[in-house]
Amino acid sequence: MFAPLAVVLAAVAGSCTEIGTSPTTITSLEFDSLPFPAVVTGDTLRDSLGRAAPLHAIAFNAAGQVVPNPSITYLALDSGLTIGPTGIVTAQLRNGAVRVIASAPGLQSVPETLIVARRPDTVFATSLLVDTLRYTIPDSASANVTPALGLQVATRDTAGGITGSQGWLVSYQVLYHGKALAVTDTTIASLWNTAGLSALLDTTQSGGTVSPRLRVRSTLLPTLTESLTVVASVRYRGAPVPGSPVTYLIQLRPKPH
Repeated sequence: MFAPLAVVLAAVAGSCTEIGTSPTTITSLEFDSLPFPAVVTGDTLRDSLGRAAPLHAIAFNAAGQVVPNPSITYLALDSGLTIGPTGIVTAQLRNGAVRVIASAPGLQSVPETLIVARRPDTVFATSLLVDTLRYTIPDSASANVTPALGLQVATRDTAGGITGSQGWLVSYQVLYHGKALAVTDTTIASLWNTAGLSALLDTTQSGGTVSPRLRVRSTLLPTLTESLTVVASVRYRGAPVPGSPVTYLIQLRPKPH
């Protein structure tokens, strides 16, 4: 004897609803950050402290809760690296951008781009280490900005040539009267990175260069003649890259009328 069609459909619908709302069923993935923007050819992906770091996505169920111990696979859409079952990335003999995704049954994340870079072995300034900003009063957002504080992270080959390391993090400190300013402290000055964001981190672009600028708020300077120091640091495997840190001295002087 066959069950009525309506009963069968109801049973199927109920079964689908039960599966979809299971707390262990993955309905969405969050994979929007990498441990580091770049991985060195022949090495594993590491975080900013130099520790080997796996890729990491977060899985959510239909209720928006985190699914513990989810079954997530990481895939490279381009050649240049391999990804182990635990998300550990190893770079091959290739330089350039590689797209990686997180995948779960029936789901796939938006790709993230990882740079396979040469090992950085030198850091140097590409702009003046001592410069003067002639500021205006009243304060001007367009005028009271330093020239770019240029820096390059690079690899020197045996013939003396230089190849820039793209995707490398550069961390900064802005010192005023010997005290480091927090990124949230814009009383005197703030650093704006290459992407145009107020931040104490920057990422090297094509050619291994960064070019942040310092925005000074002249109306809040205690005296007319002041100075600021910007310290740029680059590390690989937890150790400073030769040439790091790079220190810039910005002398602040009022603009003559």
